[in-house]
Amino acid sequence: MKHTRPTSRQRLRRGSALVAVFWMIAVLGLVMYAGARALDADARHARMMRGMTMAKRYAQMGIEVARHPVIKGNDPLLHHRGADGGGFDVKLVAEEARLNINVLLASGDKVLLPRLLNGWGVDPRYASALIDALKDWVDADENVSLNGAERRDYEAMGYEGMPFNRPFADLDEMLLVRGMAELDAMRPDWREWFTVYGNGRVDVNDARPELIALLADVPLERVSPVLNFRVGPDGVRDTKDDGRIGSVPQLAGMLGVFQPRTVEFLNGLVQFQGPIRRIEATGHFGDIERRFIVITQNQRAIWRGELPSHG
Repeated sequence: MKHTRPTSRQRLRRGSALVAVFWMIAVLGLVMYAGARALDADARHARMMRGMTMAKRYAQMGIEVARHPVIKGNDPLLHHRGADGGGFDVKLVAEEARLNINVLLASGDKVLLPRLLNGWGVDPRYASALIDALKDWVDADENVSLNGAERRDYEAMGYEGMPFNRPFADLDEMLLVRGMAELDAMRPDWREWFTVYGNGRVDVNDARPELIALLADVPLERVSPVLNFRVGPDGVRDTKDDGRIGSVPQLAGMLGVFQPRTVEFLNGLVQFQGPIRRIEATGHFGDIERRFIVITQNQRAIWRGELPSHG
């Protein structure tokens, strides 16, 4: 049998076909890889959404537990771990452990807000303009403060119907004020310092140490005796041996503040048993956490919402 050798044209065709096969294999591989990546992304998104939903459910469960009138801050029921790996942790504090922004602005405060912003490293000129803009937002007139902003200023920025010329209804409303967006970027935890509820007196039994130092105008380390007293001998907060401060002289003595003027200033700023309850519930599922807040007064919810976690 006679065999014919393939011509160069036939060899070229066979080589081209082989290259085409390799290209098809490569393309199919890329398609399969892209499909696998898409499936993985979908699976991760589904896991994240399930985690978000479950974390919210756990947080809401914690809130309902905490709203029972017999539950105290040291109750073990405020901490729960589920069989599915999720759970919640709830903290009960006085809402008055924060600065009431409406009271500060209405009183014409020239001490605490400047001191706070200065401690945050805010430029003094920007701080002055922001405070004036906040005051103009809550006052009832159209008179512009020295560095403030009234209707014409907001209209020039393209905003109609501002300012509202009334006290802030909630903290997020403060973000509408000229200059607050910059502060929000600089200090995303600013909400932790303020409230719109209460009579303006700060509950020092629940207030953060930085706020107590701010009120008394003392270095942060001078607040240590207050913190040690609040946690009690076991050094753990929300246990049965916690101490509670009951008077301004007691507070001043712990802070080492003896100037009559400062003591008198504290006397008008602090309280020791705020009646408004703040329920902070953090629900978690896997590595996902969600934080929800309910503020209650006389067992009635007066505000609820979700807050971002910082740090």
